[in-house]
Amino acid sequence: MTTFSATTVQIAPALDGLRIFLHVIGATIWVGGQFTLAALVPILRKQSPELPRVIARAFNKIGWPAFALLVITGFWNLTKIPSDAPKSYHAVVGIKMTVVLLSGAAAYLHSRSKNPKSMAIWGSVSGLAAIGATYVGVLLAG
Repeated sequence: MTTFSATTVQIAPALDGLRIFLHVIGATIWVGGQFTLAALVPILRKQSPELPRVIARAFNKIGWPAFALLVITGFWNLTKIPSDAPKSYHAVVGIKMTVVLLSGAAAYLHSRSKNPKSMAIWGSVSGLAAIGATYVGVLLAG
C-alpha cells in the first residue's frame, strides 16, 4: 500500500494546473482525433468515397486549433523549466518539440495529398509522431 505525506504530494497552483489542463486537452483532441479518424476511414469509404474527406475537413475545425493550443501551451511549459534542469532534460524537450513539429507538418502534407498512397504515408507519420510526442511528454512529466 502506498502512503503519502504532506511533503510528497502537492497540488499544482491554479495557473500551472490550467496550463497543463489546456495542454492535455489539446493533446487529447489532436492525438485522439487522428486515431479515431483513422479507424473510421474504412467504414466511411464504404458509405461514400468522398465521406472521409468531408469528415476530415470537419475535424480540422477543432483539430488545428487543438494543435495550436498544444504549441502555445508547449511554449508556456518551456518557461516553467527550472534553470538547474539537467542537459538531458533539455535534450528530451528538444526531441519532443521535433516530434510535435513532425506531427503537424505530416498532418498538413496529409491534408494536401492528392493520391491515396501519399495520404496514407503522411497520415501514418503524423499519427505515429503524435503518439511519440505524447509518450515523450509523459516522460517529461515524471
